[in-house]
Amino acid sequence: MNIIEAISVFFMSFVKFFLAIPLAFTFDFTFWQTFLITCLGGVLSVLFFAQFRNVILKLYYRFFPYKPKVPKKQGFKNVLAFKTAKKYGLFGIAFLTPIVFSIPFGTFLALHFFPNKKKTLPILIASVLGWSFVLTLAWNINV
Repeated sequence: MNIIEAISVFFMSFVKFFLAIPLAFTFDFTFWQTFLITCLGGVLSVLFFAQFRNVILKLYYRFFPYKPKVPKKQGFKNVLAFKTAKKYGLFGIAFLTPIVFSIPFGTFLALHFFPNKKKTLPILIASVLGWSFVLTLAWNINV
């Protein structure tokens, strides 16, 4: 395992978790190396974006000020996110975050609807750990 390869898998799992596991196996990581690096990247991503959510949003709105717009057709991910939040709650968002949404978007969405970090963050972290194990196992069996 090369340190550059490990860092690239870590940062891929930090941003787009679903793509990190195939990347790790293209670098010939073992099951446990893949599992640990993707877990570390995913969990630190949840914690980072939860901690700095307000700062990131302030920076975003500084460059892209909020302007009320005429209602238009919503994108698929936004519709799916809001329907999931209304119908399935925090567990639905946490279930879909690592594989459908990116971890930053899923963390922002979960904290928007469920701002209690003591309840929300452990559920998001458990989802990342669970999906990391399942996807690593599935990819390991496939390869």
